[in-house]
Amino acid sequence: MKKFFKPKRIAAAFLSLFFAASLAACADLEKSGITEKNYGYVGGAADCGDVDTAFGVETDGGYVYRETSGDTASAVEREYERQAGLITASGWNDNDHYAEYVSLLKREDNVEQAGKFAGITAAGGWGLITSDRVKVSVKKDGLPVAGAKAVAKDDDGNVLFTAKTLADGTAYLFPAREKGKITVSGGGAEISADFDGKNRETEINLTAADQKVNRIKLMLVVDVTGSMGDELRYLKTELGDVVKRVSARDENTEIDLALLFYRDDGDYEKFAFYDFVNANDGQAMDAQLKNLAKQVASGGGDYPEAVDEALDIAVKSGWGDDTSTKLIFHVLDAPPHSNGDEQDEYERRFKNAVYTAAGKGIRINPVICSGADLLTEYLMRQAAVLTGGTFVFVTDDSGIGDAHRDPEIPNAVVEKLNDLLVRLITGYHTGDFGLNNQ
Repeated sequence: MKKFFKPKRIAAAFLSLFFAASLAACADLEKSGITEKNYGYVGGAADCGDVDTAFGVETDGGYVYRETSGDTASAVEREYERQAGLITASGWNDNDHYAEYVSLLKREDNVEQAGKFAGITAAGGWGLITSDRVKVSVKKDGLPVAGAKAVAKDDDGNVLFTAKTLADGTAYLFPAREKGKITVSGGGAEISADFDGKNRETEINLTAADQKVNRIKLMLVVDVTGSMGDELRYLKTELGDVVKRVSARDENTEIDLALLFYRDDGDYEKFAFYDFVNANDGQAMDAQLKNLAKQVASGGGDYPEAVDEALDIAVKSGWGDDTSTKLIFHVLDAPPHSNGDEQDEYERRFKNAVYTAAGKGIRINPVICSGADLLTEYLMRQAAVLTGGTFVFVTDDSGIGDAHRDPEIPNAVVEKLNDLLVRLITGYHTGDFGLNNQ
């Protein structure tokens, strides 16, 4: 992978967040204010190891604990005294490189000529079909229309796929059909056009359009299982920095922030959801930042996690049906479950969540961390393609965390993760994704 920006390697030397003296025994947790309910600690005395990794500072001899003032709230606030801009990552929009992406999905008798996802697509690909895209550009009076509704239908009028246009007026439809009809609507106007095997790109000119709402609805969906422990304490700082920078960037743009944390079956706190608040309100934003800071990596057990259920909860939340910019940043290191008697249910729920997001104009931007496998990469890139999002992968350049998966994307640019996310949020709202727009 070619890297145009490679920061100096940084040793992971920052302290974790501590809330109390003497965490040597599980009984001390209650006295310290760290409870299963308010800090997501999983289990009883047998699970004290989870707390060790969540609240300790790793040293050659294990974990060292430090006393704090005992004030839990102030300890949470100190989470954001750490330096942001340490984690490195790359962002890649497969819709901008669509032919290259489709080549990764193709199945060939000659294994060497098949794409790297061929084994997954040969097994059904989780029902996600992205190889027959229809690209629609929507304008009014020569200007791009954001938030217009685009629907692909078959010859009998059955809806195949629904999407909403980006800030640049583009909508991506995946009808899984060679031919059919496109209907685009906005501002009370509606225009139809046909698509077929040769005509996969079309421009629609509306006579009326809804005005773009100057609001960004942002949701962070974060895997907080034990395997995220090598990076979570840094990620919380990076994500907090992103939220603060975006909310301070333009006082005329409303920023609504929601948080969803998830683990897996059997964990005490499988999901923790904090609904949208207006992050322009300092008090509301501080409350959400504290909700982010208090998360600890624990639980999970096996490798797969409740990814499908988390996305299902995320897309069914209060996004509204307006032309605001709607974004999910999904931070994770493992795929959903993919075996057993409930396999069909896992696949159905994941697919429905992604297609629902596309219909609502929610852009899913996955951020894969250390430990992610090929299936995780496949599902996250598919989710990004289908919803018009960007695939983000954390890199080894910072030296933080365990080894990261390299998707081997040519010419991918390595950036600081916080700068990259701010750039993407701004780009989705304005249509300008320039590297200098940070």
